[in-house]
Formats: sequence, structure tokens, C-alpha cells
Amino acid sequence: MRIVKILLFLLTIGQAAFATDIALAKILTSLSANQKTLLYQYGTLNTWATPVEADSFWRQHQSELGNISPDDGKLLGSELLANTELVYAMKTPSRLQALRGVFTASRLLLGLAGLVGAFALLQLFGRYIPGVWRRLVLYFSPLFRRLFSPRMLSWEMLAVSLAAVYFGVMIPDVVLRTVVIQIGLVTIWTQLTAILTRQHHVKEYSSIIKDSFDDYYPAGRTFIHVSVPAILTSLVVLWVMRVCPDVWYRYEVMVPVMIGIFALPPLRHMESVLSRLIFPFPDHRIRVKDRRLAAYAVISLGVWMVLLQVILPESLLMLSVFLTGLCLLLSIADITRGGIKNYWWMQALTLLFLCAEVLEGSKLGMLWVAWTGLGGILIFVFIKYWELPVMLGWSWKNKRAWGALGMALLIWGIAVLIRARPEWFAIFPG
Repeated sequence: MRIVKILLFLLTIGQAAFATDIALAKILTSLSANQKTLLYQYGTLNTWATPVEADSFWRQHQSELGNISPDDGKLLGSELLANTELVYAMKTPSRLQALRGVFTASRLLLGLAGLVGAFALLQLFGRYIPGVWRRLVLYFSPLFRRLFSPRMLSWEMLAVSLAAVYFGVMIPDVVLRTVVIQIGLVTIWTQLTAILTRQHHVKEYSSIIKDSFDDYYPAGRTFIHVSVPAILTSLVVLWVMRVCPDVWYRYEVMVPVMIGIFALPPLRHMESVLSRLIFPFPDHRIRVKDRRLAAYAVISLGVWMVLLQVILPESLLMLSVFLTGLCLLLSIADITRGGIKNYWWMQALTLLFLCAEVLEGSKLGMLWVAWTGLGGILIFVFIKYWELPVMLGWSWKNKRAWGALGMALLIWGIAVLIRARPEWFAIFPG
């Protein structure tokens, strides 16, 4: 009996503390910018000045802080002091502020110019190189027949692109560095594919890659045609990540990595088995491409769980976005058409994964991963809002305006629930 009383006492204390936190959170939300500034200054004085100075400051500004008690003011001031990042903001126009804005905008424009320039140059290469190539062969065919045959040209372009990536990381200008490295990475991937497929024109080896994913070629050839170029390109991107300060390569690396993994022979042979985790109930309406998407989802989930242990935030976020979209896609009945049992099973799996994203993102402090999960849950709710009535025999024909009004009420209800029961959503560690 004594143990029960102790447990009840501890639970009561915990609930009281949480109720206090909720009250303080509501006060903090309702504060004006000026009140937050005063509480921040009060928290600073409580931490670094004497109690006399802090009390004097409180008495001087108590009328501006409303009904906040000194004890609550200390807690709120400490919270603001610990979790506020000071940002330089312009209150009055100045030459220094204007120049700062100019340099910030110019840096963003330089990065954008690099990405757009890389895309444009790739398009121009694809458009004009074939014509230039034909002219050179016409006039210098005896020499070019040996030095610039399609096969030799692929090796030469591969060597040039490797040199571009190796020396490109040393370029100080962010625009030129981004253009050189991006073009180099794309060229490395395409020329490795051309060499290994022995087809040196884009249309030819593109069709081979497409046929490889459609089971036209055996798993061994698919590994050579798809996995090997993707894996080797991934190694180059990993090297760039290690020596280059630009952060976007940490996102890009997941593209060749996942393509290389999808085409591995053991996983290709196991696609039917892996897809049963998504579609466990047999149904003749399940198409081959749906089973393949289901297998890719299972493989991606395995990689996602590995990344949780390695903790690569950018790569984990990229894969989380991909998996969220894939799960939401597979959860739509009109897309998969795998039977009612598989449909409900997929709904449960989708919700389970989205909740896992939220929990793991909050646990590891990766807010973007958690927000991806929360965004996925909201999209899932909206999809089911339109889909479930149709499955039950309801038709939205000529009723879409009423449906949109109902969705507005649904969004409003979610917002009210979050404000009324914040403890249900307080998942981030304090």
C-alpha cells in the first residue's frame, strides 16, 4: 500500500509539472516581441548580474509585462535565454545593412547561377556535340577515326570528367566550382554507363537501362549496366563530400546509391519475396510494377534504418522524403489495386512509418525528418478524406465544393486539437 501511495504521489507531481509547463507555454505564445525582449534581458540579469540588479529591472518594467509573476518571469527568462538565437535585424536603414543585404543576395544568386549554368551546359552539350562531332569526323576522319571513335571518346570524356571533379573542388568561386563538379559527376555516370553497356549514344544506353529494370535482361547484366556505374559514381560523390565544403552533395549522394542498391542481383531475385511485406495477401490484380515498387519501399526502409545508426542528417532526410512519397503512393487504392486486405495493411504500414519518422527525428534532434513525418501524416489524412468515401460507395461528383469545405473544417479541427491538447504533441525532448 505504501508503494502505491508513493507512485500516486510521483504521478501527481509529474502531472502538476506538466500543467505548469502548458501554462507557461501559453503565456510564451501570447507574448509580444517587446515583452519577449524584456524577459530575455531579465533572464540575462538573473544569470549574470546580481539579484539586486535583476529585481530593480523587474520593478522598472513590471507594468509592461502585464500579470506575469516574478517566479514565472524567471522561468520564462531562463527559457528564452537558453533557446533564443540573436539575429542582427535592421531597425533603421543604414549603409552597412544595405551592403550586407547586397552581399547575402549576391551569394545566393551565385549558387543559383551555378546550378542553372550546369543544367544549361548539359542541355547545350546534348544538343550541339553530335553536330560538332559529325563535322570533325568529316574533315579529320583519318585522325579522329582512331583517336575519337565512340568507344575512345567515352574513355576520354571519362578521364576529363574525373579531372574536372578532382580539380574542381579546389576552385574558390562557388558558381564555377558547382558548375564544374556537377557536370563532371553527370558525365562520369553517363560515360561509365556507356562503357559498360557498350552503347555510346544516350538514346541507346537509356533504353538498355529502362529494359534492365523491366526484367528484359538477366540480373547479372543489370548489375553491370546499372549498379556498377551508380556505385562508382557514389564513391566519387562521397569523395567530393569529404573534401568540398558545399552541403548539397550530401543530399545528391542518395540518388546513385539507391539506384545501385535497387539493381543488385540478390535484391533483384528477392523482389517477389520482399514485396510480400507490402502485399502479404495474394491477389491476381497486383501488377509486376506495383510489386517492384513495393520491393523498393522495403529496400529503402532497410537503408533508412541503417542511416539511423550512422546518422547522416542530409542523406537521411533525402531518403525520408522519398520513402514518405512512395508509401503515400502505395497507400492509394486506385494506384496499386491489390485488394481490400492489402489496402488496409498498407494503410497501417504507412501510418507506422510516418509515426516512426516523427519519433526518430525528434529522438535524434533531426527536426526536418520529424517534420517530414508530420507532413506525411497530414497528407495521408487529406488523401483518405477524399478516398474512403469513394470506397464506401459515395461519389464526389458535383459535390467537390462541399468536400473542400469539409477539408477546411478538418484542417481547422486539427489546429484546434493541437492548441487544446499540446501535451499529445510534445514529443521533442526538453
